[in-house]
Amino acid sequence: MLDVKVTEHLYHNSYLSYLATGAGSILVFWLFQSVAPSSYLTIWFVLFLILTGIRFLVTVAYQKYEHAKNNDLWFMTFLCLAFVSGTMWGLTGFIFIPKGTLTLLDSVLYHGMLLMFIAVLIAGSMVTYAISKTVYLSFSFPAIVPQCLMLVSRGDVHHSFLGGFMLVYAIAVFIISVYINRMLMETCKAEAENEVLRELAKNAGVKVDDIKIS
Repeated sequence: MLDVKVTEHLYHNSYLSYLATGAGSILVFWLFQSVAPSSYLTIWFVLFLILTGIRFLVTVAYQKYEHAKNNDLWFMTFLCLAFVSGTMWGLTGFIFIPKGTLTLLDSVLYHGMLLMFIAVLIAGSMVTYAISKTVYLSFSFPAIVPQCLMLVSRGDVHHSFLGGFMLVYAIAVFIISVYINRMLMETCKAEAENEVLRELAKNAGVKVDDIKIS
C-alpha cells in the first residue's frame, strides 16, 4: 500500500514539473541560439519536447487506468523517464558550449546560465520527486553533477570555481531532499494506514463515513 501511495504522489504532482522543464527548455533554446551549434540545439529541443509529451501521456494513462496491480511497472516507467530528462539536461553543458568555442569569460557566463536553470529545476523538483530518493537522484544527479565535474576539470580558476560552487549547492540540495523525503513518507504512511483501517471497518460492517481518524 505504501509503494502505491508513493507512485500516486509522483504522478499526481508531476504536471508542474513537466511545465517547469518544458518552459526551461524553451528559454534555453532561445538564449543559446547564438552560441550553441544550431543542429545540436534544435535536435535537443525537439527531443526534449517529445520526451515531455511522452511523460504527459503516460501520466494521463496512469490516472485513467487501473494501476495498483502494476505499481512496480508504473514506478519504473516514471523513474526511467525522469532519468532520461535529467540526462538530457546534463548534456547541455557538453553539446551547447563546446570547449574552445567561446572566450573564457563568455564560456563561464553561459555555463553559469545553464547551471542556474538546472539548479532551479532540481530544487523545484523536490516537491514532486523527493517522495522517492531514487527518483529524485535519478533526475537531479545526471542533470548537474557531470557538468560540475567537467567544469572543475577545466583547470582554470573561473570554471573550477563555478563547477565547485554548484557541486556544493547540489550536495546541499541532495541533503535537504532527504529530510523532505522523510516528511513526505510520514504523510504517505498515515494515508496508507487510514485507508487500511477504513477498509477493515467497511468489511466489518461499520459505516465508513462515521469513522474519524486524526
